[in-house]
Amino acid sequence: MSSSIEIQSLFKSFDDKDVLIDFNLEIKPSQFVAILGPSGCGKSTLLRIISGLEYLDSGKVFLNNEDITNFDPKDRDIAMVFQNYALYPHKSVQENLTLGLKLKKVEPSIITQRLNNVTTKLNIKRLLDRKPGSLSGGEMQRVAVARALMKKPSLFLFDEPLSNLDANLRDRLRDEIKRLHKELGMTMIYVTHDQLEAMSLGDLIVVMNDGSIQQIGTPEQIYSQPVNVFVAEFIGNVKMNILEINILDDGISFGDIKIKIKNKFYGDSKKCLFGIRSGDIMISQNSEYPAKIISADYFGNYWLLQCEFGDHILKINSDQYFATGESINISFNWDNAHYFDSETGLRL
Repeated sequence: MSSSIEIQSLFKSFDDKDVLIDFNLEIKPSQFVAILGPSGCGKSTLLRIISGLEYLDSGKVFLNNEDITNFDPKDRDIAMVFQNYALYPHKSVQENLTLGLKLKKVEPSIITQRLNNVTTKLNIKRLLDRKPGSLSGGEMQRVAVARALMKKPSLFLFDEPLSNLDANLRDRLRDEIKRLHKELGMTMIYVTHDQLEAMSLGDLIVVMNDGSIQQIGTPEQIYSQPVNVFVAEFIGNVKMNILEINILDDGISFGDIKIKIKNKFYGDSKKCLFGIRSGDIMISQNSEYPAKIISADYFGNYWLLQCEFGDHILKINSDQYFATGESINISFNWDNAHYFDSETGLRL
């Protein structure tokens, strides 16, 4: 069974540090929600509060419209997969998977049936007699996911479960988690600092910073319509170029470089922040806007060029190499340009 969850006006602090500030979030049944943000922004604390492992200072947590704010963890029907696996080292994989149900006095026949179903889904039957110390990181993470599935929870929490694994293994397990969500239709909340994980897994992404929600939206919305400079720079393989520009009557200027475009600005401001992704800058011999190459880094299917452009530094994707010191002409995909307030950082 999948569940809805609602968090209302949640506050949490440790000593004099505010970790979660007026946090409000509503998650619908069967949604896969990725909580994305830098280290220390409050992501893991949020999961621990939802699961009952951490007390909140004020606010409410509702599961299927029932107030579970003061419920013990064992009474919440929630399963959590931790970054460090949290397996009993002295017990076999089978004992790790079945212990929780045995303590709850679940019938042996039901335990056996669940064990068979879960180990088949995650392809770990061959590991049942082994101890965690003899398993690889990927195998231990599969066992940790399997243990959570054994509970048949109504809500599944993942706390950066793949961060200890190498890149290839992360990709494989990410695909498995995505497949499990599709098969089981369970509500899942997945905490990560890796925006690629969030973008590939989440139906909905919640971007956090300093204990507050910055933006909630689909991966497409978060990427193409960032609401502020923080989201714009945090999302994307390459950090978005953010430049301060002058607003002219007939266009904009990057220092001494003036470009005539139809203005989208209102009010009396003479400056704003201009955002453009490296893939939305084109190298064009027909352009009259010059840039000078500072460096070129190879990423397999493209070069990432760092260039001087007026008083600014730009990062540009290129399908060909240019040597340091070379001059190129560039143009912009204006349909994908972003503009932000210089003072607040909010989208204009």
